[in-house]
Amino acid sequence: MKIDVTKHLTLGAKRTLKAFRIAMFEELSEKEFDKITVNDICQRSEYPRATFYNYFDDKIDLLQYLWSYIAKDVLEQLSKDTSDRNTLVNVFNLLLGFFHSNESLLNSIKQNNVVNSHLWHNMSGYLKHEVNKVVYQYCADSHSNQVPAKMLSRFFSDLLIGMLEWCLFDEPEIDTKTADNYLTALLNGKF
Repeated sequence: MKIDVTKHLTLGAKRTLKAFRIAMFEELSEKEFDKITVNDICQRSEYPRATFYNYFDDKIDLLQYLWSYIAKDVLEQLSKDTSDRNTLVNVFNLLLGFFHSNESLLNSIKQNNVVNSHLWHNMSGYLKHEVNKVVYQYCADSHSNQVPAKMLSRFFSDLLIGMLEWCLFDEPEIDTKTADNYLTALLNGKF
């Protein structure tokens, strides 16, 4: 992204980012990500292409911004919540809870973007990266590791995101308690 959204943004910048965000979500609910063009986004947001390129390099850059915007609250909770020793299940519950609380948006996007689409691979990659950072911190703080923290964090973040994808796409009606039981069994090697 060409601007730093972690710093103070002007009211105009916030308004512009919101317009592009809404436009992308509306486009995603109508067609596949790969068929969306920058022109589509600009037309829907009523901003010129030059303005789009002042903020983003391309539509994938906008997509990364969407994931960071959506996940902001969840990721803040993840980075703060290291008190519970069952952190991996908490991470999973926060992610699953987010998608359950935004079910209508998720369902409209899923109608046009199948599980193996570029959109979901991009989201999965973003979430794996962010969860990996949180899990790494947890693993690095635990001095009893017999396996390097980087390897543990990669393994556990892949497991958590794989479980999340399974819940969202293969078993969307699964309740959190059952999903937690499956995750706990996997974490304990009881399958």
